[in-house]
Amino acid sequence: MRYQVGGSLHSDDPSYVVRQADEKLYNSLKGGDFCYVFNSRQMGKSSLLQRISRRLKSEGYKCVYLDVTQLGSEDTTSAQWYKGIIVSMFYGLNLAEHVNFKQ
Repeated sequence: MRYQVGGSLHSDDPSYVVRQADEKLYNSLKGGDFCYVFNSRQMGKSSLLQRISRRLKSEGYKCVYLDVTQLGSEDTTSAQWYKGIIVSMFYGLNLAEHVNFKQ
C-alpha cells in the first residue's frame, strides 16, 4: 500500500477508504437524483468521482465531469454560463461525431 498526498487516486486504488456515503451517492445517481458533494480540501472528492464514474461507465452509463468553477466569473452572463455547460457536456460525451454543434 502506498500513501499519496494530493490529487485523486486511481479508481481501483486499494488505499481508497470506502465510506457509507459512497454507496449512497452511487445509488442516488443510478436512481436519477441530482447529487452534489461538498467537503473541505483534500478529503477525497476527486477520488470518489473517479470511482463512481468508473463503476457507472462499466454498467453502460455516460458520465461527464462539469467543473463549475471554470464556467465563468462575475462578468459572465447567464447565457454564457449555460453555453459553457452545454459545450462541456457536448465534448465530454463525445457528441461531435454525432451532432453538428454549429447547426
